[in-house]
Amino acid sequence: MGELRRRRRSGELRTASGNDGKERDSGKKGFDASSMTPEKPKLSREQRENLRLMHVERKKDFICIERVKEKIVNVLDGLELHTGVFSAKEQKRIVNEVYQLQEKGRKGELKEHTFNAPRKWMRGKGRVTIQFGCCYNYAIDRSGNPPGILQREEVDPLPPLFKVMIRRLIKWHVLPPTCVPDSCIVNIYDEGDCIPPHIDNHDFLRPFCTISFLSECDILFGSNLKTEGPGEFSGPYSTPLPVGSVLVLNGNGADVAKHYVPAVPTKRISITFRKMDESKRPVWFTLEPDLQGIEPLPIKFF
Repeated sequence: MGELRRRRRSGELRTASGNDGKERDSGKKGFDASSMTPEKPKLSREQRENLRLMHVERKKDFICIERVKEKIVNVLDGLELHTGVFSAKEQKRIVNEVYQLQEKGRKGELKEHTFNAPRKWMRGKGRVTIQFGCCYNYAIDRSGNPPGILQREEVDPLPPLFKVMIRRLIKWHVLPPTCVPDSCIVNIYDEGDCIPPHIDNHDFLRPFCTISFLSECDILFGSNLKTEGPGEFSGPYSTPLPVGSVLVLNGNGADVAKHYVPAVPTKRISITFRKMDESKRPVWFTLEPDLQGIEPLPIKFF
């Protein structure tokens, strides 16, 4: 009997010890340090947008001093470069949209003057262009029309995604609300394609902007760019255009300095947004309701 009592007491101890261990383990499991860390407050859509807006980088200190009409001037005054406006995911969506538009053009599903894919007859010549909002004539054509907007030629209206981009440019303080773009031109470059030195026609108001996709390339500026060979020029100032960046041209940067994109080393896409002079708009043009009354976002720090 004494042995039985000892065994029972020993079993009770073991049982108690086991229960005590379980309770301690349970206590350990119940106390989770991570559960004591407060959850990060979820940001509203407006807060997330404002946070991204605050991280946009803006370069506005471009300087290139030249003598123009007997005066020493900074020919790049008014030039701006904005980065961080479009995320990598947004850029991919935009590029996919451009390729879909290009395919529509090839199939004849866009208006005649919207899509142009010329034959590559010399180095640098032959990039694909897609125009929306107006048809722009780069040089005197066979009908004798001078360079500028062809008011009686019809093109497709701005695609919905492009209007979303325009709203972003205004709301994020890239372009002013007094100069909301109503037209654009898409340039699709293959390796070796370029854009020769030029100043954008004054059928378009200032400022205007161009956005770079797929690959980085250089852009050259100068009041007097020199010809070095077929499709090749040199100038006093060059700056890279990072992928996804927005180059804004205004002031001397738009009207004194010519700009030129040298032969690109790989595929590239650019989208240039411009606002037409009201007196130069096509006869068929109508205002886009969703591009009216856009206001820049207030920059809030939180």
